[in-house]
Amino acid sequence: MEGVYKINTDAAISTQSIRTGKGIVARNWKGEVLKAWAIMEEKLGEPEIEEAAAIRDAMQFGKAAGWGRIEVQLDCKNVIDCILTVSCNNSNCVVILEDIQKLREFFEQCNFSFIHREGNEVCHRLAKFALKLVNDVYWESCFPGWIKDLARIDYESNELLL
Repeated sequence: MEGVYKINTDAAISTQSIRTGKGIVARNWKGEVLKAWAIMEEKLGEPEIEEAAAIRDAMQFGKAAGWGRIEVQLDCKNVIDCILTVSCNNSNCVVILEDIQKLREFFEQCNFSFIHREGNEVCHRLAKFALKLVNDVYWESCFPGWIKDLARIDYESNELLL
């Protein structure tokens, strides 16, 4: 839909290196990649919490960019259900869900949608990539070839499902 920025997210956890990684990619309504983030934290995370935290980060990035209409897409249906029902079985996740609800108020339109892993490969790979980082990495305008290629494949596979 014209004017809606799509922000995809994913999280990864390494119990070996005690790290979490988040991958976030923002596109315009034409499917063009605008920004990408690989975020690393040195901690042992829980999948549900890290997925929700990636959504919160994505919304903060969208707010900072001044985007009025966003759709956050992820491959974790359980977290989407928690957001939509504003409830979660994991008490540690509640604070993040509250942050997400507060951030929603800053947008004219803010939707959440489930996509299969096959349509979220760029964020999955970014999250895995982030596990190896020392510092977070942020791209705008100029992207590594692998990000552009995976983002194009994701966009095309998601368009086929519509």
